[in-house]
Amino acid sequence: MTLTQSRRGAGLALLLLCAANFLDAMDVSTIGVALPAIQAELGMQATSLQWAVSAYVLGYGGFLLLGGRVADVFGHRRVFLWSLAVFAAASIAGGFVDSGPTLIAARLIKGIAAAFTAPAALALLLSVFGEGSTRAKALGVFSSTGAAGFVLGMVLGGAATIFSWRATLVMGAPVAILTLAIAPFVLPADERRGAVRPRFDWAGALTITPGLLLFVFGITNAAADGWSAFPTWGALTAAAVLISLFLAVEARHADPMVPLAMFRRAKLSHANAVAALFQGVYVGFQFIATLYYQNELGWSAFSTGFCFALGGVFVMFLAPRFAAIAQNRGTTGLMALGVALQAASYIFWVAAVGDINPILLVVLSQVPLGLGYALTYPSVQVAALADVEEDKSGLASGMLFAAFQIGGGIVLAAASAVFGAAPSFGWDPYVAGVAFTALLSVAVVLLAALGPRTSPLRAAAYQAAE
Repeated sequence: MTLTQSRRGAGLALLLLCAANFLDAMDVSTIGVALPAIQAELGMQATSLQWAVSAYVLGYGGFLLLGGRVADVFGHRRVFLWSLAVFAAASIAGGFVDSGPTLIAARLIKGIAAAFTAPAALALLLSVFGEGSTRAKALGVFSSTGAAGFVLGMVLGGAATIFSWRATLVMGAPVAILTLAIAPFVLPADERRGAVRPRFDWAGALTITPGLLLFVFGITNAAADGWSAFPTWGALTAAAVLISLFLAVEARHADPMVPLAMFRRAKLSHANAVAALFQGVYVGFQFIATLYYQNELGWSAFSTGFCFALGGVFVMFLAPRFAAIAQNRGTTGLMALGVALQAASYIFWVAAVGDINPILLVVLSQVPLGLGYALTYPSVQVAALADVEEDKSGLASGMLFAAFQIGGGIVLAAASAVFGAAPSFGWDPYVAGVAFTALLSVAVVLLAALGPRTSPLRAAAYQAAE
């Protein structure tokens, strides 16, 4: 029995994959609380400061489909190791940046590396663990670390900023390097392909990758400059043209990068739609709540980040359990319940802000929010990967992670627009912004509840599980 075939080996493989997943998710939000310190030292303009955060999302969201397909074609372990090495190098380089452009470049490279690491890691997990409850538990742990990384990123970033804002960029490097040192001995080797390797769809890659980059850039720029700014609508128009070309190319290609039949898979499409919207609503709420805690209450970066720690604890400890339940009983009901709890949290925040003690506001809103996130996140992943063949698992994972990133950007841009326009209507911007996310979350509840159902017989097998 080889190491990766033993229980200990499988557990170590899961630990390494979860570590990489945690780093990828953590970097989305960890630098946000360090922006004032970055601006003070590097002298960045406010208009360019947001790209210290957004550059990572741009690279992550723009390259995910390419990363997933590259992993399927060239080998999941090979792509995982190379992209994690680039992530570690960019993390170390980030500690030595001396200007805004070099900081943004380091963040962009990290995001691109994460776009290749994340789908490869999830595909490796599916190959390490067999079907059934073992895989469901592993997927739950993997999901919880990703969700916890995102939720706790602000907490860790706030703690690191106490020492230096550069620590927020470098702190993931030691974990990445340690993972790289152990992974070749633990993760399963890539299967040897036949003499004929599947043809790589360069035409698809050269249309969808810049198309997604421009789309993410456009919606991100809308949050800062508005929808009427030329960079916003120009980028979105170009993205629409490129994505349309991509669909035309894929319909005719013998071995397409993204077979259009993937979009006709009911469970995958439903899971991606729920993932995009529920994550987007959470990102919008986190953005506005963070501004309220810092600007209105005067809380420090660390205190503000710590506000989201309770939700992260719920995710870390409960997500694996909910993944097993999703495996056995189906995901639609769990997703609907999860987003309903999140909606209740946003509604409570709007109703109570300014009327109760702020600490009590944080605690009472984070309990249902964390519980709802712990229910929804793993359920979405279980549903998205149902009935997906192993040679397409990287692509399906890339589609799911892309939905998270793109949904977050779209809803954040919309919530920012509501926040900015609210004073001209005489509304409190914080209440208006969170009220918008609350209304949208109610719509997400309805969407989640309308998902595909699974018969009891099919629910018994993981590959047929929702």
